[in-house]
Amino acid sequence: MSGICGVWWKDNSAGAAATLAAMNTGLSLDASERTARESEQGAAIGISARFPEQQIYRDARILLACDADLTNRDELAEAIGRTPEAPEARQTAALLAALYDRLGCAFVERLRGGFSVVLWDARERRFLAAIDGFGIKRLVYYRDREVLLAASRIDALLRCDRVEPEINPKAIANVLNFSSNLGPETIFRRVERLIPGAMLVCSDLGMRVEKYWDMRYGVGDDGHAGRLSRELASTVERSVAAHARGIPAQEAGAFLSGGTDSSTVVGLMARHTQAPVKAFSIGFAEQQFDELGYAELAARKFGAELHTYHVTAQDCFEAIPRMVRYFDEPYGNASAIPTYFCARLAAQNGVRTMLAGDGGDELFGGNERYATDKIFEVYHRLPRFFRHGLLEPVLAWSPFEGGLVRKARGYVRRANMPGIERMLSYQFLRTHSPSEIFEADFLSALKDYTVVDIPARHYAQAAARDHLDRLLYVDMKITLADNDLPKVTCMSELAGIQTRFPYLDRAVVEFSGRMPARLKVKGFDKRHLFKQAFRDLLPIEIIQKKKHGFGIPVAEWINRDKKMRELSRDTLLSSRASGRGYFRQSFIEDLFRKAEIDDSTYHGDTIWTFLALELWHRQAVHEPATVTA
Repeated sequence: MSGICGVWWKDNSAGAAATLAAMNTGLSLDASERTARESEQGAAIGISARFPEQQIYRDARILLACDADLTNRDELAEAIGRTPEAPEARQTAALLAALYDRLGCAFVERLRGGFSVVLWDARERRFLAAIDGFGIKRLVYYRDREVLLAASRIDALLRCDRVEPEINPKAIANVLNFSSNLGPETIFRRVERLIPGAMLVCSDLGMRVEKYWDMRYGVGDDGHAGRLSRELASTVERSVAAHARGIPAQEAGAFLSGGTDSSTVVGLMARHTQAPVKAFSIGFAEQQFDELGYAELAARKFGAELHTYHVTAQDCFEAIPRMVRYFDEPYGNASAIPTYFCARLAAQNGVRTMLAGDGGDELFGGNERYATDKIFEVYHRLPRFFRHGLLEPVLAWSPFEGGLVRKARGYVRRANMPGIERMLSYQFLRTHSPSEIFEADFLSALKDYTVVDIPARHYAQAAARDHLDRLLYVDMKITLADNDLPKVTCMSELAGIQTRFPYLDRAVVEFSGRMPARLKVKGFDKRHLFKQAFRDLLPIEIIQKKKHGFGIPVAEWINRDKKMRELSRDTLLSSRASGRGYFRQSFIEDLFRKAEIDDSTYHGDTIWTFLALELWHRQAVHEPATVTA
C-alpha cells in the first residue's frame, strides 16, 4: 500500500505540514516503504514509495509528488528540449515539473501510462491533482471551506480529524450490485474520488474538476474491415512493445488466463524478446473453474515459460485478511483471489512488472452481454403492428403461465426496456426487493437510490451514436475503472509487483473509438474485428473458446470447506454484523439455507460479497460505523 498525498490550506495556514504528516502514515501498511515530504506556507506534498516511479520534487516554484509509470518518458523529455539520457530526464517527478512549467495544467494531456500527480504552484497559488484517463492510478479527495486534502488512499484522509468515517449507504448498495463502489462517490460521505481523465484545480478563486480526456466513438470514416484489421494488429503490437520496453527480461512477465486478451499479449511479447516470456496462470482442483489447458496451449504456441499454481480453499482462507485490507473500499469480486495468487507467483519467480490483458473486452466488444443484447434488438425489427397489436396482447391475455409463454413474456418485457436498464436487469437489487434485504432505517437512508443511477449517467454522457458503443463506454467506466483495474493493481501491489495494461494505451483506445460498432460485434460474433486481426497469431481453440473469466469456486468452498464455512457463518450471523443495521438477519440466514440446496453458485457467490463487505468494515472502519439519512 503506497502512493502520494497533498494538502492545501486556503488561508495559507502553517498547519499543512502537520496535516500531511498524519496523512502520510495512512498511505502505507509496510514500514519498509520510503517516505518523503515537502511543505511550505499553506501547502504540502508527500509520498510513501514502494516503487521507483513514486517520486517527489521541489524547486522555487513547484512542489510535486507523482506515482507515474509512464510509457512515453523519452518523448516527453524531447518535448522540453532534453535528451532522454540526461539525469534530470530520467527522474519522473522532475520531468513532470518541467512539463508543467512549460505547458501549465495542459501537461497532463501529454502523459501516457498509469499516473497520479499532485502539484502546488507557489507563484500562481494553484493546487492541482490529476489521474490517467482510465483510473489505473487513483486519487481521492476531501474539501471544506478551509482545506483540500488529496491522496492515493482513503486511509490517508481518515488520519485527519476533519474527515469523519460516515458511511455512504449508496456505496453499500453499489457493492451488492456491482461488487465494488462506483465513482465519483466513495464509501464515506465527504470523500470523493477523482474520475478517470480528470484533474482537480484549486486556487483562492475556488475549485473545479474538469475532464482533460475522455473516450469518443464514431470518429472515423474508414469502414473497410481489412484495413482496420491490419491497423488494429499493428497498433496493439506497438503498444505491447512499448509497455514491455525498459523492463529487464528477467523481471518481466504476463498474466495468462488462456483467453483472447492475455494470449494476444503473451504472443506479441514473444515477438519482441529473445528470452522466453514468463507467463503465469492459476488453476483449481474444481474442474469447472480450471482453464489451465488453454493457458498451456497458448504457452506452447508462443514458447513461453509457463508457471502455474493451484489455489485452494486454505489459500483463500489465509489470504482474506490481507486482501480485504488492501482495498481502499469494500470489494466483493472474488476473482481478486486468483489475481493475487497469480501476482504472488510472479513475484516468487523474480518478476517485478507484469503485463495484463484487461480492457480488451470493453474496447472491442468481448463481453457476453453485448451479444445477448443483440437478441433483444431482433424483436424491434418485427413490424410495430405485429409486436404491439398482436403478439403482446396475446401474451398478456394468455391463460397459460409456464413454459414457452412465460419465457416469451420475459423476452418481450426485457426487449421493451431501455438499453441500459436491460443490461442491468439482473443486478442484485433488480432481482431482490430492497425491503427484503435492508433494515428499515438503512433503507430510508438510501432514499431514492436505484441501480441505474450512475450507469444511466455514463450512458447518456457517452460521445457515441451507436447503442453498443454507449454500452462499451458504461463498461469502460464501471466494469473496468471501478472494478477490474483496482482489483489487478491492488492485488499486484500486495504481491510486490506492478502491472501495465497495453490495451489501455491511448493509441489502442482511440483506435477502438474509430472502429464501427458493427465490426466489434457482428451479428452475434463478439470481438469480430479483433479476432480477424489476430487469427494468424492465436491458436484457433482460443479464438473459438467460450468466454469464462477469471473465476473462483468460492461458493463451493463456503459450502464444503470447514474453515471457509465457519468464517462466513461466524462473521455474517454475528451480533457485530447485525448491529450495523444494514441487512435483515433473516435475509442472510436465508442466503445460507439456499446456498446449501442450490446446485448453482449464485447464493454462495452472494455470500462472498456480504462477507467481504463485513470483513472490510471490521478492518477499516471504527466501530460502530455511522449511517445517516
